[in-house]
Amino acid sequence: MKEKDKSTIYERLLKSKIFFIFLIPIFLALIVGISQQFYYRYQVQIKLNELNAEVANYKKQQEDLAKLIEYYQDISNLENEARVRLNLKKEGEKVVIILPTATSTSENVISGSDENMPNYKQWWYYFFPRD
Repeated sequence: MKEKDKSTIYERLLKSKIFFIFLIPIFLALIVGISQQFYYRYQVQIKLNELNAEVANYKKQQEDLAKLIEYYQDISNLENEARVRLNLKKEGEKVVIILPTATSTSENVISGSDENMPNYKQWWYYFFPRD
């Protein structure tokens, strides 16, 4: 008789509205907790992808620097770079320096006498040059 009463108590408990009302907040709390964990895992995955990209970038930079070190270990390449960057020359070598020519027009240059003019006159002659 007791077993029959127990089964009926459990059955009545599962079928009762009060049990269902207590189960809803517990179920919602579980859903919120699980969704927070999924969001946290998503953020961690994004950060992991960013860090992997950064590691790949650093590895590429390391390879480039290794190639540059190998390039500069050759004496002829080192000498060429010294000529270009430090303006060095070999003994007995002659260097020619070519300066660019100045290209200015008389319209853009204010003559010495115009420097003492008031500002508004200088602007006037800038936009409407004297012939």
